[in-house]
Amino acid sequence: MFNRLLIISLIVLTTSGFGFLSKKSSLESDFEDQQDTLDSIFVAYWKGGKISLRSLPLNEDTEIINFEAISDQQAKDLGLGPHLKKLFDNKPMFEETKSASGESNSESVESSSVEEDGLSITHIYEFSKELYKMKDKTQHLDEDDYPTFLEVIAHGKRVTSGETLNYPKPWTNSLDHWAFALMMEARTIFNSWKTYELEKVDINELVTTDFKSMASLHKGIDSLRNGWFFLADQSFTRSITELNKDNFSLASSTEILVNEQLIDGFTAQQQTKLVLRATSYLMRGWAREQSEDEVLSAQASDDVELALKDFNQLGIDNELVWSAESYLYIKKEDTERALISLNKLSHSEMLSANEKELIEDTKTHLKNREPDKAMNFLTDKIFMYRLGFSYAYAYAEQVEWVAILSKTEEGRDILNKFNRLESAIKTAKEYLSLEEVKNKSKALLGDVL
Repeated sequence: MFNRLLIISLIVLTTSGFGFLSKKSSLESDFEDQQDTLDSIFVAYWKGGKISLRSLPLNEDTEIINFEAISDQQAKDLGLGPHLKKLFDNKPMFEETKSASGESNSESVESSSVEEDGLSITHIYEFSKELYKMKDKTQHLDEDDYPTFLEVIAHGKRVTSGETLNYPKPWTNSLDHWAFALMMEARTIFNSWKTYELEKVDINELVTTDFKSMASLHKGIDSLRNGWFFLADQSFTRSITELNKDNFSLASSTEILVNEQLIDGFTAQQQTKLVLRATSYLMRGWAREQSEDEVLSAQASDDVELALKDFNQLGIDNELVWSAESYLYIKKEDTERALISLNKLSHSEMLSANEKELIEDTKTHLKNREPDKAMNFLTDKIFMYRLGFSYAYAYAEQVEWVAILSKTEEGRDILNKFNRLESAIKTAKEYLSLEEVKNKSKALLGDVL
């Protein structure tokens, strides 16, 4: 009996992911953790929703859409039960009809509750079983084997409403995925969905240097957010490599934005290259500092110095510069200069009250000659990924195709579809976690006993 209880306890601890059972981080362990995230039931749910829309048989020759027949066929192809079939119904996204209250169909979809979609508490168990069935059915499917998300939306809108959805051409899978990842940064949404979208971005598929760098930065920041410091190092290095190549190229949308805020003495290309490279060096320095790897950690301060060199060349004096200066001065135990930079950070509008309180604690540790404790705040992954991304995103958020998903009427129609999916999975999340542990426990107990 004791052995049985011991085995069950170990299973629960393992499936719960207790920190003291985790191994030391390495590139291999980062890949394993990332794969676990991508294999999760939550990502499978998001992937299923994307495939259900991208696999709609719509093209430039389509004149009529039989949504009922398509829904029935998708239920077979994707292994959808009645709850998922209803959630993945794509008809409301394309057909604008008015209800008796005068509310448009897309508005009612956005405001519909989980209970109205058949996902009351009594149905969550059935919903969870459907999810695992769909996960098995779709695990070998790739959404990129179908037309891009925006292409399908454009064809559907043309047929059902006669509207034309304009988006940049040529349009690629990587731009499709990156647009979703950027949009998600401004929303309360599962981090695993961002990781999935970013891992579907092929940097080689992006044409201009600025997009290659920004997407690599975004991938690296996502890895930093997840504590995958070795993967983050790879992504930031990719960004630096792209920026150091000859023939730097700039997307027209980025060039327009930069020209509006151009620093005297620099071209848009020169300014963009230096800003992105400085940010890449700095973020790689933070990743290496936190990696707990002797070789990488020893290189961290060199990266931060290279970042400051680029920032100083442009005459930039902002939060990234102050945090970089604070880091280097703390490393060199130059308390006086570190306090000057920390004081600048403490007055930044970008920092919350809690973060400013941590800066005061950092200053206290410095005055008490405790540099290791003072370093903790500056290299904290949550603070640094948010601060670094705020600057990288300043360029990316204003490119025209991100606006399609977040700032236009067409974009809001697209997001309404996924508000519904997000609402359902949030309601079921706790139960699904318990269901997953139960299923794993049963399988393991069957093997052991």
